[in-house]
Amino acid sequence: MALPIPERWQILQRDSVEMLSREFRFDNFSNAMAFASRVGEAADAADHHPEITVSWGSVRVLWWSHDAGGVTERDISLAEATDRLYE
Repeated sequence: MALPIPERWQILQRDSVEMLSREFRFDNFSNAMAFASRVGEAADAADHHPEITVSWGSVRVLWWSHDAGGVTERDISLAEATDRLYE
């Protein structure tokens, strides 16, 4: 991967496709769901949608571009926006 990835994010490979991955921690399920909803709203506004997995106390977000077959600058920008939503 040639692009610099945001701090706290890592590269995950699934079926030869690179994705940006980060797990966010929460005190309870309600806070995790609220965060996932905010990420979803930001994704809709950008017309670019991640994979979001919610479980008790955590949310995993994966960003990648299907049409590019991996991570693009757009994914990096949206990962950084996700970090700001978490702060």
